[in-house]
Amino acid sequence: MKTIQKSKTSAKELNKQIEHHLEELAKLTDEASTSEEMLRYLDFCAKFHQYSAGNVWLILLSLPNASHVAGFKAWKKLGRYVKRGEKGIPILAPHYWKEEDSEGNIIERVGFHVAHVFDVSQTDGEPLPEQPNWKSPGKNLELQEKLIEFAENNGIKVTIEPLAGDTQGVSMGGSIVLSPEAGTKTFIHEIAHELLHQVKNNQLSRVEKEMEAEAVGFVVSRYFGIDKLACANYLSLYGISSEIVLANFQNIHNCASRIIKSISSD
Repeated sequence: MKTIQKSKTSAKELNKQIEHHLEELAKLTDEASTSEEMLRYLDFCAKFHQYSAGNVWLILLSLPNASHVAGFKAWKKLGRYVKRGEKGIPILAPHYWKEEDSEGNIIERVGFHVAHVFDVSQTDGEPLPEQPNWKSPGKNLELQEKLIEFAENNGIKVTIEPLAGDTQGVSMGGSIVLSPEAGTKTFIHEIAHELLHQVKNNQLSRVEKEMEAEAVGFVVSRYFGIDKLACANYLSLYGISSEIVLANFQNIHNCASRIIKSISSD
């Protein structure tokens, strides 16, 4: 890893390095997206029903660490069965019917009833494909200290404490919470969220925000010599392609350049 020193890199050379690392990420993302491991896992995920925001809330309220959720019969089709004694997670399922109004018109009605689903942790049977590794735990302690100083100078409070499940970091608008296990790339990722997305009138989708933050994390990490990054897998799990990464070059470039210049000039 690079020792952080006052930068002697010209603006032209810095731009060239940022562009190189972004192109590197784009290439790695395409490779990850077509890997056998990723395709097998995404095919598995596609078999699960997409629940409404309300039902996702109900699921997480009952089981905060829920990951893959399906009904009793759906699990059976996947070669797994619900373990004896497990209690289902209540959600609201729609049911439809038709009725005739006073003028003889047929009207379609919709109502809701309580149904139950089960998390994978409540089942047993055929093994599931493992999720491709998306974590980048590598740390550069000197860079970490510089990032904390950068965050504080930009009005961002940094807290390190355990987080639920596999969560590595959270951007909360003026503050960042990092898991003790989170790597330096994750710290940069959350700083990017603060700089790019915790602002008024930001209209980007969640996928676009994650793409930009992860790309900034990759570019800054690679600039300072951090390797063994799983950013390509992270982006592939969101369905992001190289074209999407490169299409957002300017936002990524500006944010990465801002962080690098500030840290290198201290």
